[in-house]
Amino acid sequence: MDNKTILVPLNQSELSRKVLDSVVEMFPADSNDLILYYITRPPSAEGFGKPDLAAGYDPLQADQPVLPTLHPIYESQQRDSIKAHVRTELLPTTNQLLDAGYGVSVKVGFSNHPDDSIARYVKECGADLVAMTTRGRVGMTRFFFRNIADSIVERADVPVMLVHTS
Repeated sequence: MDNKTILVPLNQSELSRKVLDSVVEMFPADSNDLILYYITRPPSAEGFGKPDLAAGYDPLQADQPVLPTLHPIYESQQRDSIKAHVRTELLPTTNQLLDAGYGVSVKVGFSNHPDDSIARYVKECGADLVAMTTRGRVGMTRFFFRNIADSIVERADVPVMLVHTS
């Protein structure tokens, strides 16, 4: 029998990772694989790298000094850099889950609308369950600040487990 796939949307907040305690408690490692889906805003693709003057570059002697110039940083480079940083940041968590026996993969999504990105990725990866945290806003704050978790519950074609954190 194939393992079930649990999609765990994360962001840079510690709050988003609190769902992992409940996932580990409720779903055994021998029959479940985890996808840690980290969502962040897309890079701006605007910027220039600062020259590394300590790199040992020795300008040629000429009438005018040759100085290192700024070089463009492309969006793909920014995305790769962010992905590497996220994998490094999640390494302790990933190793802990691997030691517990889970199959774990880390994916990074870039979107200004996390709920759209999560809903789309649920279908792409064939998740059997989405597990995420929610602040559980009520009243007027819920009206004005729509919760991403609510949107996923409405849009996902699979069960969604919400863990309320304070």
